[in-house]
Amino acid sequence: MKKIAVVISGWHYPYLFYKQIKDQQMPKGYDLDIYVVSHRDPDLDVVYNEKQELLPKMGEGGLQDLDKELYSRIITKEELKEMGFIYNEEPNEIGDLFLLNQWIQRHWDSQYEYVMYTHDDTYMLSNQMFVDIFEKKANLIFNPTKGTVQEIPNDFSWDHLASGVHPGTTCPRTSFTVLSKKLLNEISPVFKELATEGTDLNRVNETSTPYELNDQKINTAILSSWNAPGRNFWRWCEENGYHDKSVRLSDTYRVTPYFIEAERGFLFSPDGALSLINYINSLS
Repeated sequence: MKKIAVVISGWHYPYLFYKQIKDQQMPKGYDLDIYVVSHRDPDLDVVYNEKQELLPKMGEGGLQDLDKELYSRIITKEELKEMGFIYNEEPNEIGDLFLLNQWIQRHWDSQYEYVMYTHDDTYMLSNQMFVDIFEKKANLIFNPTKGTVQEIPNDFSWDHLASGVHPGTTCPRTSFTVLSKKLLNEISPVFKELATEGTDLNRVNETSTPYELNDQKINTAILSSWNAPGRNFWRWCEENGYHDKSVRLSDTYRVTPYFIEAERGFLFSPDGALSLINYINSLS
């Protein structure tokens, strides 16, 4: 039986997300191992308290209601293990793709057909994500040049899959990333370099999210250098012939038929909220 690894970036720890992942239908012909790469202990009080302080300041609306649902309960370390997640603690040096790098350094030995990496500040909209992606049933989008998208056949042989099209660039949002064995074998020797180049913020031993709120908007500039690894990854893909083997699940940023991605922990942000809501409404 072929195997898939799902690698979750452990930071926000909403119980609902982890339950939704465990409730996903399994694809035929595959076994799944689901890992949590933890950058802070979910049992720390700050994990729950920092969201509760900000939620009332976000206003009212559909996305805000989903945020409240998402953070109504935080999963514990014991619950993660009871639910079958493979829990690894790693130093909180750099976020995003650096967690995937830590998983690669610890576990990768060409044993998986695909590796799916995802942040845990995500709200699942469907329990068919694994089935549709790995049984080649998902509708796919190709983003050949900035500002252009094309629908492509479901059975297209891709090596990299990301969530929605990022406006103004072909560079994918790497908080949801699926890599084939072929791509990962080729990129793994340089992945640590790609996941660190251009970053200037190391948060080892830090256990709180650096939140600043300005008129309901989270200041994302604080962690802006952590966006560099995503650009490094995409530059490598373009230089090594993987641009045309990279697909998206939707034409809209931060949302697909299967999930909504948060920004720094929150689904709601004044920027782009309307496009997310319109996309979600179009699914019904």
